[in-house]
Amino acid sequence: MNNTFKNILIGLTAIRANLTRVILTSLGLTIGIFTVSIVTAGVSSIDKEFEKSMEYYGNDKVYVGTWPWSFDFDWWKYRNRPKIQEDSLEYITQYSEYVTDVSIKKSTWTKASFGNKSSWLQLNGVYPSYQDMLSGTKVVNGRFFSQNEWDLQRRVVIVGGTVRDGFFDGKDPIGKKIRLNNVTFEIIGELKKQGMGMVPGGTLDNLVIMPSSTFKRILTRWGFDELVLQTNPEDIAKAKEEIGMIMRVARKIKPGEDDNFSVNSADAYQQQFDSLKIVIAGMGFLVTGISLVVSAIGIMNVMFVSVRERTKEIGLRKAMGATNNNILTQFLSEAVAISIIGGTAGILLVKLITLALSSYFPVEFDLLLIFYTFLVCVFIGVTAGMIPARTAANLNPIDALRHE
Repeated sequence: MNNTFKNILIGLTAIRANLTRVILTSLGLTIGIFTVSIVTAGVSSIDKEFEKSMEYYGNDKVYVGTWPWSFDFDWWKYRNRPKIQEDSLEYITQYSEYVTDVSIKKSTWTKASFGNKSSWLQLNGVYPSYQDMLSGTKVVNGRFFSQNEWDLQRRVVIVGGTVRDGFFDGKDPIGKKIRLNNVTFEIIGELKKQGMGMVPGGTLDNLVIMPSSTFKRILTRWGFDELVLQTNPEDIAKAKEEIGMIMRVARKIKPGEDDNFSVNSADAYQQQFDSLKIVIAGMGFLVTGISLVVSAIGIMNVMFVSVRERTKEIGLRKAMGATNNNILTQFLSEAVAISIIGGTAGILLVKLITLALSSYFPVEFDLLLIFYTFLVCVFIGVTAGMIPARTAANLNPIDALRHE
C-alpha cells in the first residue's frame, strides 16, 4: 500500500512539473463537464418547475372544453365547435360513477385597475365548491366566496399572489376595491403566490376568481366555458372515458360522428413535456459526449508524449527494481489527476453560473452531481491513460536506458 502511494506521488509530481500543459489538456474536459452539468442541472430544474406548474391542473381533475390540450391539432377543425354548456354538468352529476365534484370555469382576460394602476388579468368564474378543488395554491389571506354570495351574484373576488405587489405595493388587499371591465369588485381573498408557470395557464398569480353567476351576468358575451370535474387520481383514465360517453349523450352525438368537445387532463401536457425534455437532454448529452471523447483523446495524446519524454526515467526506475504495476500506477494516477482537475474546474464553473442565474431563473445545483462528475472523471482518466500507461509499463529497461 505504501509503495502504491509513492507511485501516485511520483505521478502527481510530474503534473506539477508540467502544470501549463496539464491545464491546457484538462481545458477540454472542463468544457465537457461544464456542458453535461449545465444540461443535467437545467433539465432537473425544468422538471421541478414543470411539476410545480402542473399542480395547478392537478392529477385528480378532468377538464371538458372546446379545444384539446395539444400543440398539434387542426385549428380549423375545432374553431366551429359549439360552446360548452353548463347544463352538461347535470348529466355528469347524475350518471357519472367516478366524478366526485364539479364546477364550471368561465374564463376571459380583462383589464383591471386600482387608482392610477392598471393591468390585464385572467378572470375565472367558478362555483363555491371550486375552493376545495384548487390545486397548487390555497387562500392564505381572507376567504373564498360563499354559496349565498354566489346565489346573490355578489361582486366579490379572490385575487392571485402577484396582485398585492402590483396594485397595492405589498399591502393587505382584503377589503380593497378594484375595477374589472369597468365594474367595481371587493377583494375578499388572496391566493398563495405560485411563481412562474411553464404551461399555458399554469399559474394562478395573475388570476382573479369570482362567482360564475356574477361572471355570467356582467361578462355574458365574453370568454369561454370549461367544465372542471374532480375524481380520484387512480380513476383518471376511467373517468375520462366515462365523461366522454356522457358528453356524447348530453350533446346528442350520433354513433359514428366525431366528438364536438375535448376531454383533457394534466397528463396531456406531461406527455408533451416528456418528449420535449428527451429532445433537449439528448442534444445536450450528444454535444457533451463528443466533447468528452475529444477530451479523452487529448489526455491520451499528452500521456503518450509524457511516456516518450520520460522513457529513460522509466528504464532507470525499472533497473532499480520498479515493477510493471508500479509504472502503470504512476502514469494512471497522472491521467486520472488531469481528469479530476478538469472536472473540478468544470463543476466550479457550473456553481458560479448557477449562483449568477438563480436570481433570474429557477436553476438548481445538485450536490449529487459532484459525486457523479468525480466518477466520470476517474473513468475518463483510467480509459484515456490505460494504453499509454501500459506502454510505459511494458518498456524494456535496457532499451529505455538507451533512449535519447
